Amino acid sequence: MNVPSYAFLAFGVLVAILINISQRSAWRRGVWLIANLACVASFTLAPLSLIPFGSFLLFGFVSIKVVEHWRNRAAFWTILVLLVGAFCWLKRYTFIPPGALLPFGYFMVGMSYVSFRIVHLIIDAYQDSLPEAIGIINYINYTLNFPSLIAGPIQLYPDYLRSQRGTVLDDAAALRAIERIIVGFFKVAIVSPLLLTLHQKTLSEAITSAAVGERAVFAALMLAVYPVYIYINFSGYMDTVIGIARFLRLELPENFNRPFVSRGFIELWGRWHMTLSNWIKTYIYSPLFIGLMHRFPKPSAQPILGVVAYFVAFFFVGVWHGQTASFIFIGVMFGLGVSVNKLYQILMLRQFGRLQYHAICERSIYKAFSRALTFSWFALSSLWFWATWPQLHQIALELGAPGAALATMLLLFGAAPALALLDAMQNWSAREARSQSPLPWSPYVRIVWYTALATLVVSATAILNAPAPHVIYKAF
Repeated sequence: MNVPSYAFLAFGVLVAILINISQRSAWRRGVWLIANLACVASFTLAPLSLIPFGSFLLFGFVSIKVVEHWRNRAAFWTILVLLVGAFCWLKRYTFIPPGALLPFGYFMVGMSYVSFRIVHLIIDAYQDSLPEAIGIINYINYTLNFPSLIAGPIQLYPDYLRSQRGTVLDDAAALRAIERIIVGFFKVAIVSPLLLTLHQKTLSEAITSAAVGERAVFAALMLAVYPVYIYINFSGYMDTVIGIARFLRLELPENFNRPFVSRGFIELWGRWHMTLSNWIKTYIYSPLFIGLMHRFPKPSAQPILGVVAYFVAFFFVGVWHGQTASFIFIGVMFGLGVSVNKLYQILMLRQFGRLQYHAICERSIYKAFSRALTFSWFALSSLWFWATWPQLHQIALELGAPGAALATMLLLFGAAPALALLDAMQNWSAREARSQSPLPWSPYVRIVWYTALATLVVSATAILNAPAPHVIYKAF
């Protein structure tokens, strides 16, 4: 069962009906349990292929119970190392010898996101910060939560409990949920494939065009389109599952907040895949930073320690995205992006002071250049998401050093006005939505608009007879 698809939507409707039959906690937990297990089972016709994944889940639950009752530091770290090692082994990271891997295929959908939840539970159980002792049914429902199984968002267990116990589904919430599902389907089924086709077309032209200038223009477009494609594809998935979860009396956290208006790489990760960023901040960056401060207690060293902690944390983000050496380069790019951004902030604050630096940051030209530089670095970092080393070598040969430099400059100076316009449009839209009589946002106009979008999606998918849309983050 793919997400999003009409089959997944129908499954969500069925589960929503069953969950809302009764308000009894036991009933809803039972419905969730059956639904989550049924969703996992829908991905495979071979029950034996579920054994490695099930064993990983079981090891996680036993580990939580061990650290709940025996808060021993050595045991805690041993469990974490074993869990991470098991994850890398099951995900077939290339540093593991092929002979040591399981010699058959098995179910791995959502394993990355499940592992984040398990690690969070183990750490919080060790620190005695979970709101309650977790039982086996709640553990399965939380880790295998079917709306967010494939690609998140990564919801922490206290928020999950609070959402399930306190979420109200009134008419306004239901209408907003329907709108999000429609928008999500539109993004993933219509806009996302068009952007991917455009990216592939610009890639082809960047290699085959005769003139160097033309190749540079197409290369700049190739670089610019792919981050937008990732955003539309991934945020469309998020819109869909957040909307469906609302009918299931579950409020999933937001994962995006206008990421392309970010004026720095640190800010970008506060707006892009926010649940992952928050997880990394809580469980990698902050402990590492605190540990470094204990090791090097001089106050003058703290800013540099923050830079180091940023690099390590976001290097991990890059490496997490894939099993091959290419993702090491993504990790280096991500790590350099946030650590250089942090170092720059430190130097500017020392040079100008907080008030003057803030005034500089608010200048229009400065904001436009900051957005463009942030977007361009993210676009360059994204190269290793889609390109193989032979492809990159071919592109570099066809462009040459002058063409590559020109493409980078076109990307940077083209992104500045485009992102400034995007920011202005989003600010205008937000102001209009808050006004007293926002006609474009009235219920009548919204009903017509979303009905048209839904009709377009259904008509296009029926005419094209295409398979269920692909979610890029399913691979991670």
